[in-house]
Amino acid sequence: MGDPEPPTDTSQTPSRLPTPGAEDAHTAGDRVREVIARLGRPVSVAEVAVEALGIDGCPLSVAQRLARDIVAGDSRLAWDGDRITDAGGAGGGTALGATRFCIVDLETTGGAPGSSAITEIGAVRVEGLRITDRFSTLVDPECPIPPHITGITGIDDAMVRGQPVIDVALPAFIAFAGDDVLVAHNAPFDLRFLNYERLRLRDGYFTQPWLDTLVLARRLLNGALPRHDLSTLATWAGAPVRPAHRALADAEATASVLVALVGLMRAGAETTLDAAMAIGQPGARRGPQGPEESAAAA
Repeated sequence: MGDPEPPTDTSQTPSRLPTPGAEDAHTAGDRVREVIARLGRPVSVAEVAVEALGIDGCPLSVAQRLARDIVAGDSRLAWDGDRITDAGGAGGGTALGATRFCIVDLETTGGAPGSSAITEIGAVRVEGLRITDRFSTLVDPECPIPPHITGITGIDDAMVRGQPVIDVALPAFIAFAGDDVLVAHNAPFDLRFLNYERLRLRDGYFTQPWLDTLVLARRLLNGALPRHDLSTLATWAGAPVRPAHRALADAEATASVLVALVGLMRAGAETTLDAAMAIGQPGARRGPQGPEESAAAA
């Protein structure tokens, strides 16, 4: 499920963007990366304590423990001997066929994190460009589901009664996703909800690379389709599962779309994750966009 996407910023193509909803979150990992960028080299655990955490005179054993926790909790950081380096989302040069993806879709009670809640999470893992695992759970939003939302998704209050609340369901999804590259159709919608809830649980936010199949389709199909909504793209990709405004079905359909779009990128020799991120995140436009530029919905 997704809301209409606002017009894309076409000023530049960033090599790495934070997952939507995490832009204002300033974690210890963010501060360590800033120090590494400022010094232009990997940093020692002592420098982490002083420069990133502001702890003068920190015992070495404490600094080492703090540094280990920061690196373990942020996939953008890695050890380079006894120093910490910025991995920038390791695996960016990996061939797409060897990349592990977690394709996710949400159903919600509305369009705004905080005032709306998640009612279903569906996800599939794609390895070697095929689905290898699935995750699905209804979520009790702890509030009534509006009738017009039930009309779209078929999910009503009775279905979610007794299901896990988001405080239980989200950690299960986090464990499933691991460090996989996150993928969604109209990704900002889903990722803002996921990061809002993860930050609310004081569990940081998603730091791995991410792709948006809506953006990828607009740029790679170059006007070949009149629309780029998930249903149209699933038909184009020959998806065996049709989108149904249910999270797992929509995640499976999105996976088929992703695999078909990867095929287009490979034909153009743009075969790495870095190349896909340069296309599949908001930034410089690749070819003309369809007439639904600001009104596509998943």
